[in-house]
Amino acid sequence: MKIYIACALTHVPRDTFQEYSQLIHQLGSALRQEGRHEVSYALVNSDPQLAERRTEERARLCYEWDRRFVQESQLVIAEATFPSTGLGIELQLAQSADIPIILCFKIDKATRAAEVTYENPDHARHMLQIGEGYVSLMALGLPNIIRVLSYVSEDTGIAAIVAAVSQIENLRLEDGTQIKATSALKSCQ
Repeated sequence: MKIYIACALTHVPRDTFQEYSQLIHQLGSALRQEGRHEVSYALVNSDPQLAERRTEERARLCYEWDRRFVQESQLVIAEATFPSTGLGIELQLAQSADIPIILCFKIDKATRAAEVTYENPDHARHMLQIGEGYVSLMALGLPNIIRVLSYVSEDTGIAAIVAAVSQIENLRLEDGTQIKATSALKSCQ
């Protein structure tokens, strides 16, 4: 199965960046060890290559390459521990192509959004709707998300993701082709 791991990079806090990037590498490795998966993700398949290009080309190429990775995948794994504009774009690209998404995130008080109240121009006060405060409700509302996995430790997170991928991989249409998100949703519920 062709899998794209979508994740935050630009605004991952620098004090956790190495640990986070290692998580993404370990996830990619664990999926490849299953032997049947072609795994791609920005840390390996586009960011190093962008560094070799002219500065004025990088934004366009980043979008084109990562868009292609999403559109050519059969499954997107969205590691959503950190907010990311790019990750949001990749999620929407997957939704537009009916590509199933496993959305995962680490439960950590450091990345949880605090509740906040705001006032509108009419002076009405409201509590901002943030769900559990880890992933935006907008992202969680995507209809092609077939599994949401929260985890406390990297090891349990990777194990849960690999198990979910194995279950999804077994979902095939009668002619043997990979099913799309709309079919996968019905089978996974």
